[in-house]
Amino acid sequence: MKHSITLINFAGTGYTAHPSPPLWIAYLQAVLKQKGIRVKVIDEAAGQKIGEIETEWAGLSVYTPTAKKAFELADSLKKQGKKILLGGPHATIFPKECLKHADKIVVGEAEAVIGLVFSSKQKIIKGALVPGLDRLPFPDWDGLPLEKYVAPTRKGKFLSIMTSRGCPFECVYCYKGTFGRTYRARSAKSVLDELGCLIEKYNVREFGFVDDNFTLDKKRVGEICNGIIERGYKIRWNCPNGVRVDSLNLELLKLMKKAGCYQLSFGIESGNQEVLDKIGKKITLEQVRTAVKWAKQAKIETIGFFMIALPFDNEKTMLETINFAKTLDLDLVQFTITTPYPGTRLYSMVKEKGKFLVTDFSEFGSYSGRCYYELGDLDRFLVEKMYKKAYKDVYFRPFFAAKRVLKNPKLLLAGIKYIKKILFK
Repeated sequence: MKHSITLINFAGTGYTAHPSPPLWIAYLQAVLKQKGIRVKVIDEAAGQKIGEIETEWAGLSVYTPTAKKAFELADSLKKQGKKILLGGPHATIFPKECLKHADKIVVGEAEAVIGLVFSSKQKIIKGALVPGLDRLPFPDWDGLPLEKYVAPTRKGKFLSIMTSRGCPFECVYCYKGTFGRTYRARSAKSVLDELGCLIEKYNVREFGFVDDNFTLDKKRVGEICNGIIERGYKIRWNCPNGVRVDSLNLELLKLMKKAGCYQLSFGIESGNQEVLDKIGKKITLEQVRTAVKWAKQAKIETIGFFMIALPFDNEKTMLETINFAKTLDLDLVQFTITTPYPGTRLYSMVKEKGKFLVTDFSEFGSYSGRCYYELGDLDRFLVEKMYKKAYKDVYFRPFFAAKRVLKNPKLLLAGIKYIKKILFK
């Protein structure tokens, strides 16, 4: 009997107008097809209806903020007689909890072990880190609503591409259970060949490099950029997940711009050096200033990511973060309230010395504007006050607003609408 599975990217927080391309589905579809498994794909978050599942199995990726809804969907599908496979970060941290709603659980990276789901008697299958990422087939996007994955510039279709996995750094708030701490990178040729395939097969011209550490190996990035230019790929791309400020130089940034990079996000986090040191970020404020300056010189749009309520923060250090953000010539600024996700060092710190403000971790959400923990000098009222102050102080500066109107009026108006929601909810 030929096995079959439907991979579902479910709408845990509802349908969104501009959903993110579900790269995990595209990778697993490619691997499963290689193994002779019949695959169907559904992206409910992009408006596709789940309806009646015709396959033997249904597979979901589970994240902590949407775990409860994932379990509800899994239970519903089980009642229809479907076998359930769960994976993803939450399943990796809490496999026994997830097994209450599933027939099989995959812990960690799934590509190397996904075939065992159909042949092994084990209910919890431990994934192995793929040592050579070039061995993986290119993601298969067939069956997904590509017309719904709109580029940030709103000029056409947009797909994600991952050129490396793993992060060797140990930031206190970051979860490493899925891809691990070992940095593994694809060859420049593999990346370029995938880009060529996506251009030819799907007619996509804009991409997001979603690595955690895209620029960690500057030589490899240079090879990718030179290859894009030499092969004549007329594309645009960004790095939405953030790049490290200590992994750049002006020469590389100019080359990235020439190869089509139009936007970089920087994981800056704090404006206080002592806090940066204590959370394990291993960057300096001077490196931040220099990287932003170089990006502007290369004519690449910049986004700064900052976190309010990092451990070791207090009112003074959070004010320093807000003021530091104002001193940088960033095009966009994003603040989030630090969330102590399970599996992180921060989660352990709060469990040992602090206080969780929720008992159901499915309430977690990095962009909710809610404070989820108290620790040291941090309390809920201070944190949420500082969060609102951060957006108000940065975005309601006359010069900043005027600059954004001239560059992209629609984006500014959308941003102001979002900020009003934060300030007056």
